[in-house]
Parts: sequence; C-alpha cells; structure tokens
Amino acid sequence: MLRNESKIEIAAPPEKVREVLLNFSAYSEWHTDFIKSVKIQDEAKSAESLAEGDKVECNIEGWKFIAEIRENSKDMFSWQGPPVLTIAGLHQFRMEPTKDGSATVFTQSEDLKGPLAFLMGPSLLGKKMAAHFAEFNRDLKARVEAL
Repeated sequence: MLRNESKIEIAAPPEKVREVLLNFSAYSEWHTDFIKSVKIQDEAKSAESLAEGDKVECNIEGWKFIAEIRENSKDMFSWQGPPVLTIAGLHQFRMEPTKDGSATVFTQSEDLKGPLAFLMGPSLLGKKMAAHFAEFNRDLKARVEAL
C-alpha cells in the first residue's frame, strides 16, 4: 500500500472544520481546483447522516465517479473510489483536535493499492496529488478561519 498525505493546522475546533468540509454544495465558493464537486446520491440524506455503504458522486479534476462511504464519524470522513488502471484509492479526511484543544490538525490522505499504485508515489504522479491535497487543505483552512 502507498499513502499520499497532506496535513494543516486550522484555528478552529474539529466540529467547525467538519461542518465546512461536509457542506459539499458550498465548495465552489472557496475551492475551485482539485475537488470540483461532491453530491450525495440519495437526496433524502444529509452529509452528516451518510453511513458506510452510502454513495456520493465525485468530480475530482474533471474525472467523475461514484464513491462509497467507508466512514463518517466525528473525526473522519472517507470514501472508496472505483479502481482506475488497477489502482484502488481510499480517500480520507481526518479532523483531530490539537493537544490544547484550541485548533484542528486536518489530514487529507489517499491509501492506494494495486499493481500500478507505485505510479502514485512521491517521485511520480503522487507529486501532483500531494500538491492538490495541500491546496485543498489551505483553501479549507482559509474558509473555516474566515467564518
């Protein structure tokens, strides 16, 4: 397994970070590059009520796919995307309070498996993925801290 990861500290509690992260319809107001959109397939559900096995429609850099929710807890939101060129990715957003509880350490990561997963390593295509993660994290930080 290969992991790509980016962390940032956000001056707000995890609950606030989670609230902004799960407000999918507002993404275009504060982030326009990497994650273009996330839409819940079952319109009767809210982002907060998504459970393991529920589905979301994602548009990541113009690549559209259906992902399955793996976890939706107070400190983690994750989905499993479909395999692409034999590479399967588990995308995770983790929100952990800092030691003093005054801020959040936000971590975005992708765990990649499959025969070609090495292509997403830090010296190859993974460089671009890490840059996108860092950009999304900075945009999320700016949005949360502005509220």
